[in-house]
Formats: sequence, structure tokens, C-alpha cells
Amino acid sequence: MQKHLVWLVGVFLAACTLPSSLGIPATAVPTDVPVERATPTVEAASVPATTVTSLEWGTCTDEAVSDEDRDILECATLVVPLDYAQPDGETISLAIVRIPASTTRKGAILYNPGGPGGSGFEYVARGGQRYVDTLGLEAFDFVGFDPRGVDRSAGIRCQSDADLDKYMFPDTTPDTPEEEAFLTESRYAFSDACKAKYGDALQHYSTANTARDMDMIRMAMGDETISYLGVSYGTYLGAVYASMFPGSVRAMVLDSAYQPTGDTIEEQYLTQLQGFALAMNNWIDWCEAEAGCAFATGDVGKRWDALYAQYDANPVTAEDGRVANQEVVVLATISALYSESSWPELGVALNNAENGDTAGIWRLADAYNERDSDGTFATMQQSNSVINCASGLTYDPVTTGADALYAKMIAASPYFTKDLTVDDLETPADCSRYMPAASQPVLGYTGTAPILVVAGENDPATPLRWGTKMRDAMGSTARLITYTGEGHGQVLSSTCVSEYASDVLVKSSLPTVDVTCEPDPAVAKPAWWGELPQIDDGTALSSAIIMSALGFTESEVFLQAWAVDNNTPATLIDTYGYAFETMGYLPAGEARDVTGATLQYYMSGDNYVGLLIVDATTLQSEDWLSVQMMVPADKALILYLYFPE
Repeated sequence: MQKHLVWLVGVFLAACTLPSSLGIPATAVPTDVPVERATPTVEAASVPATTVTSLEWGTCTDEAVSDEDRDILECATLVVPLDYAQPDGETISLAIVRIPASTTRKGAILYNPGGPGGSGFEYVARGGQRYVDTLGLEAFDFVGFDPRGVDRSAGIRCQSDADLDKYMFPDTTPDTPEEEAFLTESRYAFSDACKAKYGDALQHYSTANTARDMDMIRMAMGDETISYLGVSYGTYLGAVYASMFPGSVRAMVLDSAYQPTGDTIEEQYLTQLQGFALAMNNWIDWCEAEAGCAFATGDVGKRWDALYAQYDANPVTAEDGRVANQEVVVLATISALYSESSWPELGVALNNAENGDTAGIWRLADAYNERDSDGTFATMQQSNSVINCASGLTYDPVTTGADALYAKMIAASPYFTKDLTVDDLETPADCSRYMPAASQPVLGYTGTAPILVVAGENDPATPLRWGTKMRDAMGSTARLITYTGEGHGQVLSSTCVSEYASDVLVKSSLPTVDVTCEPDPAVAKPAWWGELPQIDDGTALSSAIIMSALGFTESEVFLQAWAVDNNTPATLIDTYGYAFETMGYLPAGEARDVTGATLQYYMSGDNYVGLLIVDATTLQSEDWLSVQMMVPADKALILYLYFPE
């Protein structure tokens, strides 16, 4: 169970397969998760007692910034104290990026994608424009930063990439003395490596100190108040900032709220476990009813159990030497449950894994762990553990009633407690091996700025009860939006939620009461769709599966997909483009290159459709791995796409 406790405190920031250069809507899943906590005690708010200089914005040289965005984005660094109790002591530098206001500037909006350990720099650099466009934030600087200990901001790297791979997936149900010994070794490898490399410094990488860093950024930008948009753990960070600096808040949107302060022992262990159990059951129901689910059978849960047992008994070694055991199956499943759009991909990955093909489950697990195909990791996994410990966001040991709680956990989530033991509850992971005990700051906003809290009824990572708690902690100027759809991260996923978020951030306008938002309706098949050229020489593919692989939702796009005999992209666009033109659909602008694929828009009157062609060679590239799994070998992919206005 120890490994699962770590996963359920992790973060999932899955970028969509299709980049923003498409010029069409693309779904990103900014999210993540935190889950552990300690009994709250008071931590006094304090203003950084150090000199703050203005930020010097300049050209971004970071590889996360594409060439086409270098003229838009601006980057800066800010030096802050490592320990705010010693403002003249050791310092660290924070990496900051912004999309500058394109109209008369009204201020700045800070963004955090969650984690803890998520890179706000990375997300704003690669996907921040979608927030600006969707929420109408043109009058504000939209600002991302890597929090202390994350990637570019003194990123924590206690272990090498090789050691992360070595210890990432120990067999948590050991069958031999060797497996038992390795499980024990892996449990303490990280904390011991951190202690050896960083000593006592890691205690300063707390949420409260990141909140102080945020106020330093505000002052360095020359603003009296600042707005904020946070996701998942980012909501907790925002709440800590508001509680410590209530007079510095202009407006806040806290999306997929996480508020563990004051949770009982039982709530600590059950809240998120129940959230993922609900998502798992929803996925099972979908897969049993959806003909396009590759893992479909009469009892999907039983089939999943059998796959778990298969990989527990007979792990599979991949070409890169990594061994996929049952823990990889579990993490791949958890990874996909964050977003309904990933459900079809999970079906394909699990189906392939039954036959020894582990590429799909590794892709999902690696995306969660932020591991690139070359074996390099972002700092997410390491900074996540350190920030949780430094912030007091850890499970308390169960001193009484462990047997009863154990039984409740098994009943609540049989799929994700297969390696649970009572001992895991009585002796959870111990932060004290590498830092002093930490306590959480008390949440309680006393200011008057509007605070919008967003929570989902079916959010696996941050269940609804935390949203209700967050609203209460933020006081009389806070309102709660309850989203009834699936998934983690509701802003941008729902037009209703996005409109309320925009009102708060742009107009400082809150709804007068708590509200409920339903999912957006699916895009209907256009009446004129039958006028398009038909592809008679191809094999029709599941629209739901391909839509998922591309990172779209049915509320964004209507599409049809075919696998066709491969040819060069030029020949394919000539063949199918000619068919469009013979039916009166003329090209709308130049064809675009989309990470090796060709995208061409066509128009006929008011009808507007995209033709996307991905040849077999391009499908083998890393950018298209999620799609490649859905297309027969050596075939090209043809897509018709319709995005309503």
C-alpha cells in the first residue's frame, strides 16, 4: 500500500497530443493530486522581510517555449530567500514566464497547475494561451512560475533518473526474501538520498514559503493586489496565500479544490480512495457498454483483476529493460482515470498488456510520472514528496482502530488496495527521516476579494467534499461551483464553469449563490455532413477512441476517422483534397504542419471542416504514440473534423 499512498499524492499533468499550433480547440488535462495531511496548527503569516527588485522581462530561451511563441512570451527570474527567517542568507532563483496583457493592463493572474510539484512555467509556456483565449484574460499578464523545488526553480533531484527507474515499481506483494528486501530498500532510498544531498534545507520547500514567494512575485511586478488561478493542489496553495496575505488578493479561482485541513484519520485515508473507486467503477460501466472499448467484456472488473494477477505473477520486461509488474498496471489505470477522454486509451493499453505488449501501460504510467521516452524525469516525483513533507501534507499513523479502517478501505476500493496491510496504516511513510516534523498553516480567508471554488461530483483526485470545505474556509466572499461531469480539472472542460471563472477573474464578479454546472452537450453531426466526400477505400475507426487519443472531448468536436493505405502526405492530400474540391469545398488558407501531420481546412458556404492526414511514418513518432496505438500497423490516418463556433 505504501506505493499507492505515494501515487494518490502525486500529480498528473497530461498535455494533449495535438499542440496549440493547430489553431483549433484542444483539450489539456492540467491536473494532479495531492492527498496527505497532518493535524493543523497555527503558522503565523509573515511578509517577506527582504528587498524586492522589479522583474526584468526578456526573451525566453527555455526549450518549453516554441519558436513561434518567442515573440509573445516573456521570461524573468526572481531571487528569493531559501529561509524567510534568514532573509539575508542562502537564496534560490524562481523561473517565471508570462503572456503579457495585450490590451490596457489591469494586473496579473498567477497560475499553478497543482502537484505539488507541477511546473507552472511549463504549462503557461505550452498551453497558457488557451486560458487567455477561453476566459478572456487579454487585459492581464498571465503568469506561470516553477515553485521552489520544481524543475527550473532549484528543482529537487535527490536521486538520479536511473535510481528513479530502479525504485519506482517495487513488487508490493513480495513472494521471496529478495523481493521483501528490495521493497524495504526502495521505501527508504529516496529519503536517505535526500538527506545525504540536501541536509536540513528541504524543510524550507513548504507550501507556506511558496505562498511567500508568490507575494514576492506580486511586489516585483509592482501590483498592490494579484489574481490567481490554481488547479488541484494549486487550490490549496492559493488558499494558503489568501490566508497569509488577505489584503493582497484581487480575485481567485480554485479549480478542483483540495482542502485537507482538519480531516479525521478516516477522512485522510478514505477521501481520495473513494474518489478513484468511483471513477474506476464509472470507467468499468462505460467499457462494458461501449463497443469501442478494447477491454470490453461482460465483467471488466474481473478482467482487470485477472490482468493484475497476471502481472503480479509474471512481470514483463520491455525492450528498454524496465520490468512491468502489477504496480505499472495500477498506475496506468489511475493515470487514465483523471480524464474521461483517456478511458478508451486505457482499454487499448490493458488489452495489449494481456498479450505482453506493455507500451500502452508504460505510456500512461510515464505520463503520470513525467518521464520522457529517453528516460529523463522532470522533478515532479521528487519535489512532490519533499513539498508534501515540508508542508505537513502527510498521512497520520493510525494508532487505534487500524483493523476497522483497513476493512473500510478494502470495501471502498477493492481494485486499489490489493497490496494494503494493516501495518501500512500504523506505519505510513516517515518524513522525519530527512526533515523535521511540519505542520499545516491554518486556512481562513479574512479579505473581501471574490473566491470561486470549483469541485466535481465525479472528480477522482479531489472529491467534492474537499470543495465544500474549501468554500467554508474561504469565508463569506467564496462561492462553490459543483460540476456534475467526469474528470479532474473543470475550468476549460465546461463552458458553464469557464464563464463563471471568467467573470471572477476579469470582472471580480461572483455568483450570488452556489451553482451547479452540467457538462457541455456533445457536438451534433452537422446536417450537411453527408455532402462530404466519402472514404470508401478505408477502414472506419471508432470516433470515441480517436477523439480520446487526440485529447478532444465530444463537446468540442465531431469527427470521423479512417485508416487508409499509407502513401506520402503529398499524395494523400492530393487524393483526398481533390475529392473535397470536386464537391465544392475549397481550401481555407494554407495547409499546416502539425508535428509532422498535415491539416487543411475547407469551406463551402458556412460549412467549415478540417482534413487531417497522418501518414504511417509520422504515427510512429513520439508525438503521436497515443494515436498510433489506435491505427492498424502501416496504415495512415484520415480525419474529418468539425468544430462549431
